[in-house]
Amino acid sequence: MQNRFTVKDFFYVVIGLVICLLLFLNMVKTNREVEALDRVQRALKQQNTTLGKLQRAIAGVSAGARTDATTFQEGSPDGVDPREPPPARTPSGPDDEPFQENVAALPSYQPGVDIAFSSASPAVNRHGMAQQWQTGPDAELPQDFTPGDTLILVWNAQPQTLTPFVSRDAYAARLSHEIFEPLCWVNLERPFEYVPGLARSWEVSEDGLELIFHLFPNAVWSDGEPVTADDVIFTFDLVMNDEIDAPHLRSYLKENLQQWYALDPHTVRFHMKDTYFDAVGICGNLLWILPEHVYGDLDPQTYNTRVRELCVGSGPWVLDSWTKGNQLVLARNENYWGPKPALKKQIIRVIISELAELQEFKAGNVDLIGPTPQQWTLNVDSQWLAQRGRSVLYHSPLRGYAYIGYNLRLAKLADKRVRQAFAMLLDRREMIDTLREGLGRIITGPFYFDADQYDRTIEPWPYDPQRARRLLAEVGWVDRDGDGVLDADLNGDGIREQFEITFLMPSGSTYAQRLQRYVQEKFQQAGIKVNLDQLEWFVFEQRLRNRDFEMVSLAANGRPEADPYPNWHSSQADNRGSNDVGFIHPEADRLIEEARRTLDYEKRMKLWHRFHRILHEEQPFTFLFTQPSLAFVDGRFRNVHHRPLRLYTSEWYVPLEVQLR
Repeated sequence: MQNRFTVKDFFYVVIGLVICLLLFLNMVKTNREVEALDRVQRALKQQNTTLGKLQRAIAGVSAGARTDATTFQEGSPDGVDPREPPPARTPSGPDDEPFQENVAALPSYQPGVDIAFSSASPAVNRHGMAQQWQTGPDAELPQDFTPGDTLILVWNAQPQTLTPFVSRDAYAARLSHEIFEPLCWVNLERPFEYVPGLARSWEVSEDGLELIFHLFPNAVWSDGEPVTADDVIFTFDLVMNDEIDAPHLRSYLKENLQQWYALDPHTVRFHMKDTYFDAVGICGNLLWILPEHVYGDLDPQTYNTRVRELCVGSGPWVLDSWTKGNQLVLARNENYWGPKPALKKQIIRVIISELAELQEFKAGNVDLIGPTPQQWTLNVDSQWLAQRGRSVLYHSPLRGYAYIGYNLRLAKLADKRVRQAFAMLLDRREMIDTLREGLGRIITGPFYFDADQYDRTIEPWPYDPQRARRLLAEVGWVDRDGDGVLDADLNGDGIREQFEITFLMPSGSTYAQRLQRYVQEKFQQAGIKVNLDQLEWFVFEQRLRNRDFEMVSLAANGRPEADPYPNWHSSQADNRGSNDVGFIHPEADRLIEEARRTLDYEKRMKLWHRFHRILHEEQPFTFLFTQPSLAFVDGRFRNVHHRPLRLYTSEWYVPLEVQLR
């Protein structure tokens, strides 16, 4: 029988070739993924080693003064892709040109104000010359100054991930402050102006629509590679990528930024879509700058979920190790391009129990803790603390305020009279005295109470349970069946529903438990049934982002002058925006938008005050009180200042004779 090559055989051959081709392509794809992960692993390994001296010599940069500021380039190239440099670059000067710290024509929305370094480092030397300490030139070192020793502090939880922009919890943010740098910082002292970070100076056009940032030419990453304008462009491109899990930052940037591109290796230019009062902040302070050569090869899925320990920045500290559930260790960045911290390490221990945290401090096993208000009151004047160390109490705009928020999408919470009644059911003075040991101030809105942005003429809602019950009755909430619980026909179907609400909070603190029980008791006295629920932070955060809650309590972070747009504008109520409670108010939107475009300070403050009054009337939050920052610090540390913004451990040192670690 003669063998013949049939059509059937032909199809088998084609199928076989296709399978072989698919296998080959898959092997290529897998190989590339392995190479990318290998690069990540090498970067992680490098973080866990002791960093040597600078691998890259900083040459050609000497101390000196420029006689004039770089001329601002008016206009903008047409049709420029914000991710690509313009066709023709205009350099700001040769890389080896001498520079000084204080160069800027219009550094902010207040024209004519010169840029200065932070008050924590008024004489900081960033000319590429070695210097021992962050807070002054070596010639001015304290007599007992000695580098060395380790600071051990405590967190009550650990981050889920350390990946910049993907992480959303306060602990990851604290770590980022040590490892990464923005283009500019907020000064630690009043009036909280912007001061140099990676950028030594910047200019803003008269209309506020164009900004140029000049990078320090000697800035390097912790692996010794130079920081360039391309790293800045890469960072903004990364956050603007819809596949990166950073919806809050991306939404904020998309609303404001039109273009961003490099003019030369150390100069970046931004174009705003509209005039914005905090243009310097959104371009220079919103994002940590990341190294493209470390993060640039990661696909979005890998970046979002598979590099939770990757932290390579340009700041004074590097991540040395992370033992999950136990501790994180930061080592001094020996490649740091500026003056280094005096301390050689920071060890962050994870201790969930507040009692155990205090006992470890008493025993000398930790150096810095944030005591609870109860622990503060019981121990601040004690003899053991006077012998062991010192106490620190200060109010900071970053500390923000405590609040109870309501999901306004629910019918039972949609009427503002219900939310006003909630505010009057709570005795906030009593809450401060019993829950916070008297440490706190009643507030009426979302702005820092000691800033011009806060309207001090607004009186807090009084504690008035009788008036609260009358408001609830106006809405239809009355106890018709006499069972002690209010009921109402919400849907108009003739069926009355009991007023029952679930109060959700993150778990892990006695304060949360006490606050929940207090609110439960006060509400139940008015006929409202309150169910208590606590969840681990990761699960809680997911519930919040998915709008799966009724009533929640948290502490909101703040700024010296806050932009309420992310938390309160109606456009941020969906798509996992930060307007979690779903606050929709056209007049509030209009005031936010107008204030953001207003450069005149006094006019802007008046607009913020009008917005503040709307929030006070609508009560989407029950604004509770401020919470001062509290700390117990080991007595061997020197140069511990009460900065109005935050404690700055990089300026601390320990004399040689009392060093322990």
